[in-house]
Amino acid sequence: MKELSSMNAYILAGGTSKRMNADKAFLTYRGKPFLEVIIECTSELFDKVFVVGRKYDSPSIAGCLPDEISGIGPLAGILSALKNTDKHFNFFIAVDYPLANRELILFLSSVLMQNQPLFEGLIPYTPDGPHPLFAFYSRACIASVEKCIAQNRFHIRCICRSCRVLNYVLHEELSEEEFRHFSRYFLNINSNKDYLFLKKYCT
Repeated sequence: MKELSSMNAYILAGGTSKRMNADKAFLTYRGKPFLEVIIECTSELFDKVFVVGRKYDSPSIAGCLPDEISGIGPLAGILSALKNTDKHFNFFIAVDYPLANRELILFLSSVLMQNQPLFEGLIPYTPDGPHPLFAFYSRACIASVEKCIAQNRFHIRCICRSCRVLNYVLHEELSEEEFRHFSRYFLNINSNKDYLFLKKYCT
């Protein structure tokens, strides 16, 4: 049994990657596409891993889901996952986090569980801001996501407006050494500059 068998993992891979002018799912890190890197990481922890927003063939995933609504960004993928999951809590990660780390995911899941039943999800924060696409959401968030979409509020953090999500600020909760250890894994590849940094310093 996997360590996080009480949850499913959903890899959000439906973005258009406009700023990169390339499909981020197939940018490479250590010789593998980002999508494969994240599948490998999450499949070590979760019994079921799904790719959301595109079709993808891999023996390590349980299946693929389309976005609930096209053209509104990752909120649609989160909604699709939460409507289809058989687990209460679920881990969500965007395809542009190639440094996704098993230890970090386990740590964040333990923080969420230690704070039950107070919260319906967890978003980690670092000094560069929140990481709502490296986060945990429960099925209890469905109504909040639907409300955001109905109001044309497509920013992921809109979920927190009517859902109790723990905003976990790592640099305030952890020691300096612990924070340095974990913070590097939140590198989010949004531009060519980010990708060059990854290739230069993280190989």
